[in-house]
Amino acid sequence: MNTHKLIRQIVFYSLSAVVFFSALEAAKFVYLLGSSKELYPISIFVFSLFYSTLLLIVSYILGQKLLFEASRSNQLFTIKRNSYRTLCLLSLFSGLSVINAIVLSEFSSGRLISSSLDNLCVLSLQYGVPIVFVTFILLFVVMVINNIIVSRMSHT
Repeated sequence: MNTHKLIRQIVFYSLSAVVFFSALEAAKFVYLLGSSKELYPISIFVFSLFYSTLLLIVSYILGQKLLFEASRSNQLFTIKRNSYRTLCLLSLFSGLSVINAIVLSEFSSGRLISSSLDNLCVLSLQYGVPIVFVTFILLFVVMVINNIIVSRMSHT
C-alpha cells in the first residue's frame, strides 16, 4: 500500500472521528435540554438549537469532505486553491465547538437556567469568534507553507 495514502487515511479518518463525536455531543445536548424537567427560557432553547443545528450541518459537510480526502491517492496533503471552503468550514467548526463547550459547561453547572441570552451571546462572541479567525489564519498559513513545500519538492 502507498505510504502517502496510508498516512492520509490515518489523519483524515482521525479528524472525521473528531467531527462525528462533536456532532453527537451537539445532538445529545439538544436532547438533554429538551428532555430536562427544568423550564428553560425559550431564547436559550432557540439559541442552543440554532448553534447545534449549525454545528451538525458543518460537521456533516466537513465529515463528507474529510472522507473524500482520505480516499484520494495522490501525493500527501497537496492542497489546491479551492480548499478555502474547507478552511472556512474547519474554522467555523472550531468556533462552534468552543461555543458548544461553553454552553455545555453552563448546562452542567446549572447556571443555564439563570443565565440570559445576552450572557451566552457575549461568551460566544468573546471566545467563539476569535477562535474562528485564529483557526482560519493558522490553517491558511499552514496551507501556504504546505503548497510551497510541495511545489519545491515537485521541482526537484
